[in-house]
Amino acid sequence: MVKDKIPKSDILIVDDNPKNLEVLGKTLEKKGYSVEFATDGIGALEWMEYQKFDLILLDVMMPGLSGFEVCKKMRLNPEYDNIPIIFLTAETEKKNVMKGLEFGAQDYVTKPFYTRELLTRIWTQLEVKHSREKLNSVNKWLEEKVNERTEQLKKDNQELLNLDNAKAEFLQIISHEIRTPLNGIIGPLQVLKEKHETRELSELINILDTSVTRLERFSLAALTITNLRTRKHKVKKQPINMGELIDSSLKELNEDIHQKKLQITRNMISGEQLIYGEFDLLRICMTNILINAIKYSDNGGEIFIQTMKNDSEIICEISDQGPGFSQEALQKLFKLFAPGEPHIDENIGLDLALVKMIIDAHDGKIEIVNKKEGGATVKLILKIWDSVPAENKMPDG
Repeated sequence: MVKDKIPKSDILIVDDNPKNLEVLGKTLEKKGYSVEFATDGIGALEWMEYQKFDLILLDVMMPGLSGFEVCKKMRLNPEYDNIPIIFLTAETEKKNVMKGLEFGAQDYVTKPFYTRELLTRIWTQLEVKHSREKLNSVNKWLEEKVNERTEQLKKDNQELLNLDNAKAEFLQIISHEIRTPLNGIIGPLQVLKEKHETRELSELINILDTSVTRLERFSLAALTITNLRTRKHKVKKQPINMGELIDSSLKELNEDIHQKKLQITRNMISGEQLIYGEFDLLRICMTNILINAIKYSDNGGEIFIQTMKNDSEIICEISDQGPGFSQEALQKLFKLFAPGEPHIDENIGLDLALVKMIIDAHDGKIEIVNKKEGGATVKLILKIWDSVPAENKMPDG
């Protein structure tokens, strides 16, 4: 028994027999306990109002309030609830002890008691109380640390949120600032393309046109990504004809397709193909996928577009005959600025990340796989307009 673990303890002895008080008091004081006495239940309860004890030795049979009644009253007071109580009971009263334990006492000792047994039971209950208090103290300390850490995380999160908002605002400003002078270049450039006279000038104009087009697409992609990430763009979902969406993107990229002499093969399901979404966003999505397919197709290659339909979705597959994606690239396709490997024309990896954001904003799915015969397939899965409940057909936001 390691008794030095328990600090000095105050014990209240409650017994109407003065001889018992004297014997118990001397026994406990020799062991270093601080002892107080009460000769009845009322006196014990009065003591409890002025001093907090670490343990109570409580006689069962006393005039006035019995030990059981005193125990019950103590347990009704939350301030006394954690104080261990050991009943002192005569051998003939042992059958009633279970009743007392039900009131909240921890143990009992029969009279006449054995000193070693009594001290062992007292020490055991004090050790339990002391251990519980240490545990409560540790739990309180841990709770305080958790609260401190939580507050710090809230503060750090707010700082990150502020930084993210500042970054988003900065990107919006940059995108707008890029697009403003671009609008002043694109118009005159078209005039030059129509009126150029020499081959050398024609080549220079084409280089300029390609660079301006790339810069315009980057600016639009950056602005759209920023708006989607910050939820500043409220997606307005309306019925969209999938065929018209594909036609619009192909028309935008007609010159790129013509330059590489690519064949576009379409296999569309018959009838109206209405999907649920915002036309401008989905056109950006479709265009970016086709740009990627065109970029990695060899001259004279083929891009295959087909649509399929189930009860609630339209599936659009766009396949090319290019080199396909490396395994590393497939794992990072939708991460901003992390396409997995450098693009052949220094593309920094916005296109597919933007596609994923747009599809997510439409509660759709996107799947990208390499074909066994070479090339890659991008599959878009979007909800059919008729499958969407009427209450959800209001514009988002």
